[in-house]
Amino acid sequence: MARHTRARRTAAVVALLGTSALGVGALAAASPALAASAAPKASATPKATATPKASSTPKPGATPKPSATTKPSAKPTASVITITGLNSAYGNTAGGTNIVITGKGFSRVDPSNKSSVLFAKTPATAFLVLSDTQIAATAPAGTGTKIQISVTDGTNTSPDTPTDDFSYLDPITVAVPDKTSFSAAGGTSVRVTLTGKNLTLGTSQSTFAAKKITATVDGAPASLTWADATHVDLVAPAGTPSKNPAKVVIANNGVTGPADTAHAKYVAVVTKLSAVSGKVAGTTGLAGKPALTITGVGLSGATGFSIGSAKATCTAVSGKEDTTWTCANIPAGTAGAAPVQPTFADGRTAGVTAGSIYVYTDL
Repeated sequence: MARHTRARRTAAVVALLGTSALGVGALAAASPALAASAAPKASATPKATATPKASSTPKPGATPKPSATTKPSAKPTASVITITGLNSAYGNTAGGTNIVITGKGFSRVDPSNKSSVLFAKTPATAFLVLSDTQIAATAPAGTGTKIQISVTDGTNTSPDTPTDDFSYLDPITVAVPDKTSFSAAGGTSVRVTLTGKNLTLGTSQSTFAAKKITATVDGAPASLTWADATHVDLVAPAGTPSKNPAKVVIANNGVTGPADTAHAKYVAVVTKLSAVSGKVAGTTGLAGKPALTITGVGLSGATGFSIGSAKATCTAVSGKEDTTWTCANIPAGTAGAAPVQPTFADGRTAGVTAGSIYVYTDL
């Protein structure tokens, strides 16, 4: 009977206060026994959380969107000092080749630090920082191999790239036949001998040309044609006649060898005659018309002309002293071909060309 009475009281209190947290709490303060009886039964299990609909799950094959918090990868840091090119990628094994290095960050380089510019592991013989983008350097001696040039400020060093490759080459020596005369007009061909350490000239003109071996005579380009394993035919350019020898130089990819300055020189030449033959007794010119007009190169300063062994009296055309002279008369001579050549007081000599031949004949 008491149990039924307690139950009725509990139901009445619950109906009055409700089963909220506040109601149960107030009840607990008033009567713990009644609160315990009024609390929800443990068997009343809370409803399970609703499962997300399948449509919220990414479909197979769909590319997930990147997380909003994912940061993009950082770009590689650019080098502080770099080399982007060399004005020449070749140098003499003996050292002394001057090159210009192009790049950036060179203003950071310490000019007093000899190791700021290195050829492989060897410091440049000398260098000068021209600007933030250029350095002038003198290569030290090295072996006949390809090496890397590097520039450093002590902390940062230029990375190795194909643009900093430098190759050491052995110089080529040239020997010109003794007493060679190069026509001042150009075109003289002479066979010269080339020598050098590990030198190979190829087996044909095409393989020789690929080696980029070049020549100059007194600084002007001369052409080269392959002849054999040790010889090439050099065709000299036009030049200035002199009693001093001409300077012949061979270069290997721009690396110059020792010059031949003892065996050849430029000489004045006659290239054309207004008359190519005449009587043995000689020819007398007409009034206002010379018997012979001489055209050539390097004729300035001539003291006279000879036709074979005969001496001719000739005068330079005003303003054309180096190229044109006239002779009022052609002196008598000996039957046969005779070269026409100028004579010089300073000891210069003249060459003979096909265009300088005069033929004496009575036929």
